[in-house]
Amino acid sequence: MKRRLHLIALVLFVLSLLYDIVVWGALPALPEVGASIADSARREAPLATTYIALGSGLDGAVPLLQSFGEKRLSDAFGESFARIRGDSTVAMDLIFNTTWNLQHRWLKTMYWAAPFFLVLAVILWTRRPKQVRVFGRRR
Repeated sequence: MKRRLHLIALVLFVLSLLYDIVVWGALPALPEVGASIADSARREAPLATTYIALGSGLDGAVPLLQSFGEKRLSDAFGESFARIRGDSTVAMDLIFNTTWNLQHRWLKTMYWAAPFFLVLAVILWTRRPKQVRVFGRRR
């Protein structure tokens, strides 16, 4: 099992990255506040900007993923829409400084899960047990 831990971390990285790409890629399509949040992300959050850039094409090509992402974002950020409409420069501060509900907490957790699992996979891969050969290979 210890030999496969890096693969488990890699699978968790891919799953969390796919979730982030699908959800954050739907952000520009949110009615009224999507463009404001995306502009704020471009100024303040390079990781969110990366998720948005990677996910926009995927969500545009698959409408089901677009609607899934919009639903998740609306559920998570719904309480902040009025404040974001009033001052769009504080959008990323509002999103990452407070937690409004369970969906918002999950979105913030998944946001940081992808980089965490990537670093964990690299560390576990470098520290994986290696086979020791005493006499060399048989021919």
